[in-house]
Amino acid sequence: MTTPWPAEARYLQLVDVTVDLRFRRLILADRSLELPQRVFDLMLLFLGEPHKLHTRATLFDRLWAGTVVEDTNLSQNVWLLRKALGEERKAWIRTVAKSGYVFEPPGPIRWFERLPAASPATRATAPPVVERDTAPEAGLAIDTASPVADASGDTLAARAAEADRSGQAALPTSNPEAERPAARPDRRRRYVGLAAVLALIAVATASLMVWRHAQPRNAGSVALVMVEDGSGSSWPAKLLQQWLAWKLDSLPEANVLREGDVASGIGTAPIDVVFLSSVRSSDDPTKWELHARLIHGGKEERISATGNPADMPALVDSLSRRIVARLLPERAAPWPTLEASADAAQRYEGFARALDRRDWMTASRLGAEIVRLAPRFALVRLQLADALSQLSQATAAREQQRVAAQLLQGSPTEAVASLEARQQAMEIGGAGKALVLYQALVDRYPDKTGYRLKLAELLILAGQYERALTHLADAPGRSEALGVRIAKRLLRAQAYGHLGDPARMRAMALQAQQLARSAGDGWASEQASAWILRGKADDFQDPERKSASAFEQAATLYRLAGDTTGELYASYLARTADPPGPATDAELDVLLARANAGGHRRLEVAILLANADQHSIAGDAESYRSRLLQASATATAAGDPVLMGAVNTRLLNIEILTARFDSADEMARRQRRLDLRGTARLFSDQFAAALALIRGDAQRALDIVEASERLLPQAVPGQRESEALAQIACVRTDLLLSLGRMAEARKALERCRQGERWAVQFYAPAVGSYMELAAGDLPRARALLHQAEASMARMTPDRWLNAIEVARIATRLGELERSERIYAEVLPAVSSVGYTLLTALVLTGKAENAAARGDWENSRRFASEARQAIPDNAWGIVSRLDLLAAIDARQRGDAVAASALAGRLHRRARELGDVVAELESHPLFEPDALDGDCGLAERESLVARTGMRGVRLDWLLGTGDAPRAAVVR
Repeated sequence: MTTPWPAEARYLQLVDVTVDLRFRRLILADRSLELPQRVFDLMLLFLGEPHKLHTRATLFDRLWAGTVVEDTNLSQNVWLLRKALGEERKAWIRTVAKSGYVFEPPGPIRWFERLPAASPATRATAPPVVERDTAPEAGLAIDTASPVADASGDTLAARAAEADRSGQAALPTSNPEAERPAARPDRRRRYVGLAAVLALIAVATASLMVWRHAQPRNAGSVALVMVEDGSGSSWPAKLLQQWLAWKLDSLPEANVLREGDVASGIGTAPIDVVFLSSVRSSDDPTKWELHARLIHGGKEERISATGNPADMPALVDSLSRRIVARLLPERAAPWPTLEASADAAQRYEGFARALDRRDWMTASRLGAEIVRLAPRFALVRLQLADALSQLSQATAAREQQRVAAQLLQGSPTEAVASLEARQQAMEIGGAGKALVLYQALVDRYPDKTGYRLKLAELLILAGQYERALTHLADAPGRSEALGVRIAKRLLRAQAYGHLGDPARMRAMALQAQQLARSAGDGWASEQASAWILRGKADDFQDPERKSASAFEQAATLYRLAGDTTGELYASYLARTADPPGPATDAELDVLLARANAGGHRRLEVAILLANADQHSIAGDAESYRSRLLQASATATAAGDPVLMGAVNTRLLNIEILTARFDSADEMARRQRRLDLRGTARLFSDQFAAALALIRGDAQRALDIVEASERLLPQAVPGQRESEALAQIACVRTDLLLSLGRMAEARKALERCRQGERWAVQFYAPAVGSYMELAAGDLPRARALLHQAEASMARMTPDRWLNAIEVARIATRLGELERSERIYAEVLPAVSSVGYTLLTALVLTGKAENAAARGDWENSRRFASEARQAIPDNAWGIVSRLDLLAAIDARQRGDAVAASALAGRLHRRARELGDVVAELESHPLFEPDALDGDCGLAERESLVARTGMRGVRLDWLLGTGDAPRAAVVR
């Protein structure tokens, strides 16, 4: 071939790519690659004749002159060259449909006699180029070794940099020293450095000679590579790829790799490669040729078939059997028959590509159409079940899975076992059996990556997050495909999120993102998923300061990947990060319509919940409840218990806020039947504990919270606890105080203070203030209360709850003006939205403030209104009102009534274990006045045992350190 560069040229340079003509390699900014002969010849042909259409016929004549080769060889070599150039440069080779290729370099091609300097764009980051002493038999190799000095002790990188600094021209003088290969490094150290890229060598060169004597393995890796020429003739090959992938993936002996895994390297493990392609027959355009090129055990084999479109499903089935027999001879049979019409088979390509993009909405629509055309097309039903499950169309997914499992019963035993496990995972109440089945598969076949990842995914869905993390741990000294490493980190991030640990959630998502980004193009969906998880971690940490940035980044990446489902979901998350208002509400309505039309039930419920929360923040309780009921109906129709649990938790909160406690009890029972785990269980349990505490049963509330805490992973020594554990510690502190267990409460408060989540930022100083008040340290209590008030939530109803708690403590500190100001702000808001419990709490607080000022007329009025608003068994409020009634009787001179009321209050407090209420009742009757009960010694012992010297009625009776009507300046 005549070239535009002279015979003395040793190197060619194009932008940041250097071509080493002697050693047939590419030198890039981050790696050095040796190319197989045909691939290198193709590169030189393109470099020598850029911007010219090279027809396929011409390329065959010039590259394989006088040799009869298959048409797919050219496509495979173009694919390999694009892989070698990297994702950012593969566009240099443009495919002209049904014609050939055009090489379109972005700049001029220069030639050199010695290794040129790095380009300015890559000079700072380009690693040194390492000369190899020998080339593999036929190889595309990546050399990532450390800088290697030549005989003079200088590195090639240093020379390149020096040449660049000296301003060498495009035609430098010959420099034998620069051309001399680098000194040979220690072989053992060098091959350790190459371990991470040997898989790519094997795939790209189709040689595998390095591993001819590899030891037998339990589960090998198989890459199924589609080779396409842009002519739109790939549908038979795509069907073959997917049918073959299902077969191999269902067997314990094979781990199926993505093309991205191959391109990025998978360590030292040997892999088999199957190149798949399909083209119209050159002899008869009405027929199709289907080709498979196998690289297995260091040998190459080609299998082909030709037929009419109507013959393709049967030919695909036949070739898949032959390929499985070559790769895994012991698995040649039995296999079910691929039953699909020609029309369904051709439509299948769009469905499969939607699955590749994880575009579940498009896939579910196309899959349903194909199933109608070919009801016995088992592969479509199986994959459609996955898509529907991702959309939380659980009922429809279960039906597709059941039919697919029946049609695929003629599969090997392990494949049938996997199908049964999948089916059980989708059945209501079948998660436990599915976990047992997958655990058995993992125990028997520990090298099967797919089984382990599926088990971890099911464990997360079942709420067994710690077990999931155990299976997602990296095995020491074990090399894994890039896709597996990314998937593990994304699943770990999900598990940590459910465990209420945003810090580790964020860290795992960032690791996955860095791995996906370094792998180049083809991993946009994984990067987007990582952005979603990072955004959710930030949201969990502080929902009041959440930003749309992470979700917008995810939406862009999903859009680039062609994943409309992911883009829609990320757009929804971005919109909910915006401040509530008419515009945001309207945008969510648009997204809701798209989710409904696409059948995305999970997203539909999520949008309804987000929209409901926006209404709640705006104080529109009626719209809030209406949206929740819509979400409940959608979740129930979808048959998804996880969605049902998320909706019911909010509905349970409404029942409590509106003081419908009996209804709330029934809803809490339904929640327990759903067997929620993780943060879903945590929030549900907190509402159940709140119900118990409202009725005065602090011990039962504590039991509920501690049972929830036991489901969360405990921090190892020297490691900070998760946010979920910190939040539980805050709740435990309050409950322990009610039970008079001050020492334990102080320890719990220390754990509470370790949290950084928005709720903890308020709760820790608030409960700390009440603790110091109970202990008698009023200055410390006042300081903490000011801190709590400054950290109150900005969202409703959380802000109202925070404010009411601050006002209650302020009253007991004698800061009545502060308390009254807060109550005056909150009462109109909570009354207008119908939150009866909060209204009753405010009225009770106002009754206490009026009594502390000696205004008993208004105190009675507020107390009466509060009693009318709540059931009699709402101990948390009724006990405070009974205390006021006893003091009212006493100040009116009715000692008998006062003593009777105080005695009844005291007995009930003892029954419930409410030490605070018991201590508060003591000043209202003399020791031993209750038939010898509660004598002076017993009272003193109780105070000494609990340390609650500050639980007195000074704030109400006008004695001690907290005078009545103290004014806050």
